[in-house]
Amino acid sequence: MIWLSRLNLERVLALLHKITGWTILGYLIAHVIFVNRLAHGELVEPEVFKYFLAVFGSIVVFHAMNGIRIILVETGHLIPKRHLEEPWIYYKPHRIYVWLMIIITVASFFIGLYLVIR
Repeated sequence: MIWLSRLNLERVLALLHKITGWTILGYLIAHVIFVNRLAHGELVEPEVFKYFLAVFGSIVVFHAMNGIRIILVETGHLIPKRHLEEPWIYYKPHRIYVWLMIIITVASFFIGLYLVIR
């Protein structure tokens, strides 16, 4: 519970990164099993599965962009030079990247949904 009391942007993004990483791993395992059963004629691909792929695509985009953000923070490109003296989480380039990441993730969801519906 102490973890939730100190919730900030970095912790939320780290939690979402872990959740999306486990989701991607779970999808890969389920995908191998599903394709194997589909290849042997045991299953028919359900229509709902297409909508899940639109959601899954945006999960992969978020996970990839957040991973790039973590690399840029760790290498010092998204934090100020004196990051120990000032809170780097609110540094302008970092905030711009986070907002860009959110916009691209939402856009990828709607593009995937459009491709599924059409």
